[in-house]
Amino acid sequence: MKKIIQISEAVSLALHGMGILASSETGRVTVKEIAEITQTSEAHLSKVFQRLAKGGLVLSIRGPKGGFELAKPPEEITLLDIYKAIEGELTTETCFLQSGTPCPFGRCIFGNLVEDLTRQFLEHLEKTTLRGIKNNLSYKQ
Repeated sequence: MKKIIQISEAVSLALHGMGILASSETGRVTVKEIAEITQTSEAHLSKVFQRLAKGGLVLSIRGPKGGFELAKPPEEITLLDIYKAIEGELTTETCFLQSGTPCPFGRCIFGNLVEDLTRQFLEHLEKTTLRGIKNNLSYKQ
């Protein structure tokens, strides 16, 4: 069954991976460990974390005790920062027509629903930090 609200797999991996990283007792986690926890592709996760590093959100530490660690304190990293590091700016385009043509109706058939949901989603991403995730969630280790 399709979901109404969707985010890319890369964003989902980034959000979950960063949550795991913020919740880590050591402050450093390997891509292999995150892949095992999330049951996802290590190769795909590596690419996601490379983008997070390029976005200045994580540091890559090499060597036998290497892995990734947060580049900033968790209270300074929002879910929106993570989203933007993977996807770029979040669009507020609300029309579901993919053709790029103007809507054929004078008013959206969904009313303000799509615009309101987009605004709520954006507000949630902006106000939720990794500190909030760390304090409110736990994952099975």
